Amino acid sequence: MLTTFLDLKTAVFLGIIVGFFVTLFVLKKALLTLPKDQGRKYAVNGELSKGKPRGGGVVFVIIFTIISLIFIPISAEYIIVYALLLAAMLTGYLDDMSKIPWGEVKKGLLDLVICIIAVVTYCNFDGNYTIYLWNGLTLALPPVLYMLIAVFFLWVSINVTNCTDGVDGLLGTLSSITMAALAAIFFMTAQIGEMGLCLIFAAILLGYLAYNASPSKLIMGDAGSRAIGLFIGIMVLKTHVPLIYFLIGGIIFVDGGIGLVKLLVLRIFKAKNFLRNIRTPLHDHYRKNKDWSDTQVVTRYAVLHIILCVIGVYIAVM
Repeated sequence: MLTTFLDLKTAVFLGIIVGFFVTLFVLKKALLTLPKDQGRKYAVNGELSKGKPRGGGVVFVIIFTIISLIFIPISAEYIIVYALLLAAMLTGYLDDMSKIPWGEVKKGLLDLVICIIAVVTYCNFDGNYTIYLWNGLTLALPPVLYMLIAVFFLWVSINVTNCTDGVDGLLGTLSSITMAALAAIFFMTAQIGEMGLCLIFAAILLGYLAYNASPSKLIMGDAGSRAIGLFIGIMVLKTHVPLIYFLIGGIIFVDGGIGLVKLLVLRIFKAKNFLRNIRTPLHDHYRKNKDWSDTQVVTRYAVLHIILCVIGVYIAVM
């Protein structure tokens, strides 16, 4: 709305500042209204989370939506994206609030519906079924095949991001770096609206991290992690170079994805010895088996993630 009076870059700058400070302020007020965590039985140090407010993601996703509506030009596509982010947040929040955690099938089906709507929306407004590889190489796909791949891609993005959330500051740090990398790509490809969305979300996550520095006061929960995964997936699709996800989202993909692969192999092939000595998510393996502290996990992951993001940005704009 403010872009009626201001140029877009100025509006984005103001949105970044406002988003950061509003998040700091609102999180303090929201602590008493959020459900309490029950502890995570199989996670390393999971008992330390017991009793902390859970579902902090509901706060910063709502803030992101409001700030974006004010500082980013309104379009039908963006409205649908905001609605889908709120839907992903809401399903995660209801799971966070539930005394009995939702089953994998229920959550998986809800994620699938959200992903299908997101891909149909993207294809309707973008209409590009070509995957750009590198250095001018492209791969044109039939629309139906492209949409099936895109739905699976978004579903994976939601779930690996959800799995990575488990160490104070880890997901917030990695995802804000990823969003900054996406913003750099959008800036160099003159997609200023998408750049603004990524920078505003990154700033809000930085506000969350600033308030919630280890030892954390609250947990973002599925309400935050699922919405973050969906947002990153949609923004990667809008770069038209989806393979860069394995770089700019590489650490998230590996950390959370190994657990999904391990579970898939166990369920389908009954291979109980597959990755038997690897604890998943991978950050728990390093904390339990390699004696890394939480700070070491976050710092080492972040450094490697920054390096991969720099490579990813370079490849995307070549």
